Amino acid sequence: MFIEKSRIDMDATLFSGQAFRWDRVEGGFVGCTLDNPAIIKELDNGYEIISLKDDAFWENYFDLDRDYSLIAKRHEDDEKVKNAFECCPGLRVMNQPVWECVCGFIISANNNIERIRGIMRRLGENLGEPMTLDGKLFYSLPTPEALVKCGTDGLYKLGLGYRAPYLYETSKMVMDGFDLQGLKDMGYDAALKELLKLKGVGEKVADCILLFSCGYDNAFPVDVWVKRVMGSLYGVEGTTKVVKKSAFELFGNDAGIVQQALFHSARLKMIEV
Repeated sequence: MFIEKSRIDMDATLFSGQAFRWDRVEGGFVGCTLDNPAIIKELDNGYEIISLKDDAFWENYFDLDRDYSLIAKRHEDDEKVKNAFECCPGLRVMNQPVWECVCGFIISANNNIERIRGIMRRLGENLGEPMTLDGKLFYSLPTPEALVKCGTDGLYKLGLGYRAPYLYETSKMVMDGFDLQGLKDMGYDAALKELLKLKGVGEKVADCILLFSCGYDNAFPVDVWVKRVMGSLYGVEGTTKVVKKSAFELFGNDAGIVQQALFHSARLKMIEV
């Protein structure tokens, strides 16, 4: 598959805190989503994706069918949002497999992106299945069954720390029938409530899962960075509940998309907060 650079900033999209199983390599990127390895070659005018998946999979994964200019236009009267979209025009909000998002964001609690990526890599290398693509070695993300078999002690040894029992218990719940795919169809409020039943899933982690894998564009993950952005740019202070309420009022159903643009541009100091 070939994607023109005008449609996506691959670096910004892959490394803006949404996904944790991609690496920069000479000439592009390599990664694996669940058990689907991929090589992305950066060309002068675009990206060539080598994988076992068809174009439709990647169109959805990278949210290529959405017209982000329309979202920016809806908020053109807000100079702060306008600036954020102008700072990162090719940034897209990904549609990842729900299980991968659950694992990544449980591990993300009180963690930085590089450590999260390291833990996800070790999980694959130790508990996933090896695969090859174009002569390169990849590892699948472990299944819930593999994580339960590993046990809490085994997960501790892979560097999960206090998150080990959370991922173990959540894996058991998924094995026992917790319907991850069903989250996409029950509406935001119900899906948020359901996700909070999982061990290690608080409101911020739940909103990340809903935004980055379940299609809820209004999900608004609130962390330290987002609180700083909302406080500095909009004068919004207070609890997560207060910040989210203000975000919904300001940005409506685009809250999650706007949040990602504000978060990424602030974190890279492209806008001042």
